Amino acid sequence: MFAKLFKGELSLGATFWKFGVFVLIILHYALKMFASFLSSYLKGKTIVQFFLNEFHFVYTPKLSLLWVLCYIATFLILVVYSYKIIVAVWRCSENYEKSVWLVHLSRIGILLSVFMTWYPFFVR
Repeated sequence: MFAKLFKGELSLGATFWKFGVFVLIILHYALKMFASFLSSYLKGKTIVQFFLNEFHFVYTPKLSLLWVLCYIATFLILVVYSYKIIVAVWRCSENYEKSVWLVHLSRIGILLSVFMTWYPFFVR
């Protein structure tokens, strides 16, 4: 199914709404959830400062190690998926022949969805 998705062979509506917007929202909130689980270990520092200064695989509490691994895994999945879903919607919209407006709206919409997913992580 994901092979068809990334080749642009699924319908534009399913690609945009189900795999684009819905999955991006789920990944965004999963990342925020793992960040909130880590917040008790951060002690007022950012996640990057925590990784650079205080995080150690041996001396860090084991539960925080789990949250760090979940956070990093979700972050990497979100990075790759953001790129892949933009390409998938672009390819599906190339095959869509019913409305030129929906082609352009889906392209703009997926770019805005990816932007809105990433925006809170860069603005503090």
